[in-house]
Amino acid sequence: MSVGTRAGDVARRPLAFAGGARTRALASPAIAAVGVLTALAAVLRFTRLGHQGFWYDEANTALLVQFAPGKMLGLIAQRESTPPLYYCLAWIWARVFGHGEAGLRSLSALAGVATVPVLYAAATKLISPRAGLLAAALAACDPLLIWYSQEARSYSLLVCLTAVALLAFAHARAAPRPRALLAWAIACALALATHYYALLVVVPQALWLLATNRHKRSVRVAIVAVAACGLALIPLAVSQDATGRASWIASIPLGVRLGQITPQFLIGFQAPAPGVLYPIAAAAAVLALLLLAARADIGEQRVGLVLGALALGGLALNLALIAVGVDDLLTRNMIALWVPAAVMVASGLGARRAGLLGSAGAVVLCAAGIIAAVGVAVDRDFQRPDWRVVAHVLGTRPTAGATGREILLQNYHALVPLSLYLPGLRTVPRIGESVSELDVISFSAPRVTQCWWGSACNLSPSSLQRSYPVPRFHEVWRRRALQFNVLRLVSSRPVALTPRTISRALAAKRLGGDDLLYQRS
Repeated sequence: MSVGTRAGDVARRPLAFAGGARTRALASPAIAAVGVLTALAAVLRFTRLGHQGFWYDEANTALLVQFAPGKMLGLIAQRESTPPLYYCLAWIWARVFGHGEAGLRSLSALAGVATVPVLYAAATKLISPRAGLLAAALAACDPLLIWYSQEARSYSLLVCLTAVALLAFAHARAAPRPRALLAWAIACALALATHYYALLVVVPQALWLLATNRHKRSVRVAIVAVAACGLALIPLAVSQDATGRASWIASIPLGVRLGQITPQFLIGFQAPAPGVLYPIAAAAAVLALLLLAARADIGEQRVGLVLGALALGGLALNLALIAVGVDDLLTRNMIALWVPAAVMVASGLGARRAGLLGSAGAVVLCAAGIIAAVGVAVDRDFQRPDWRVVAHVLGTRPTAGATGREILLQNYHALVPLSLYLPGLRTVPRIGESVSELDVISFSAPRVTQCWWGSACNLSPSSLQRSYPVPRFHEVWRRRALQFNVLRLVSSRPVALTPRTISRALAAKRLGGDDLLYQRS
């Protein structure tokens, strides 16, 4: 019998020998509590799910799922840097629940809600029902998980699948029977097919199972099956890497990216009063580790060490990838490590002798998470830029009588997301287009440095000029649209406008950093 198995048995022994009546008495309130936490998670994730418009990354998802399946899969290799499972599910999901913000994001929201009971089951199997409840509470209230549960990307599904993998790992660790190992292998394969960086969780778990059960053929077969699934994804990963779509990550200093992980795991992105919330949340997390060391019994401590080894092993693997030239380290790519890290925190706060101190620490972490999530929900500068309001101000088509229009996006160089909301929008060719309407868009929310997660800081702010001396055009109005400012110029007759013509009208000669778009009347 392995040391890990003995630790799990020791950790669960008080409940295992308590008798059927007591076990049922404990289970009923726990299940009710999990139901309440799951409902809370649903409220935090589904409330105002469509309140924010699609940002750049989500716009790519929204465009991909509009194509036929074969074309979508071909475009994933060219336009994305993650495997295809999420997009395949989203393709089906959008045809049932719609292609709009709420419909498409609801897949991630459902995955985020499902993570709560799954994590309860995993932590209960590994440690105790008390630790399971605390792990479920942390999952329900964590602002990072809430953010990605409201985003049409693969990260929430990744967290859910890695939680399932941890649950299967817990069963396989206690008794490596074929059924548990099959469940673990399937969960790991699905996680890898969702995001390449699921390997940060899969590899440490596989190594642990192999080290503690190296003589069991079923363990070796399960690990080989998972490895085969991972190897099958390598050609796609190499093809996507060749596009250079993720090369921008390495340009952010590694120290900055490493320094973002713990704060963002605890309080998410751009929480209100981060100078207050983060120290409080960090103190509660440190308290959990102290309680694990001082108030947990030997079995709980050993399980806590297993979880810590899984989380640190994933971090070490990421650093090893950087050493060989694969540098995609970002909090969102490491989000799968939140799962073992959170359960380790729950094991300390939920230790048998942690008492009210452990409960207080859990309340503090959950309260900090809810405050951070609500703070983001009520502050537009912390949210995704809403291009829908720009489209509403512009109108879905050029104004009556216009032969066509050009749209100048200051300090922004991409067709999406605006093209989702303005049908027929395309980039202006070098030879220009003949139009009688010119609209200029600037972004006015404050910029936050080293920002990459799709909130308002994803755009570089700029100001509208006092005037735009474009020949034969005159200004008719300026309007505010949430984080944007919009200006309209019109001409009494069509004029051929080229990128060069527009560049001459700009005070700062930077058209290469702007985008000029065209929409036919």
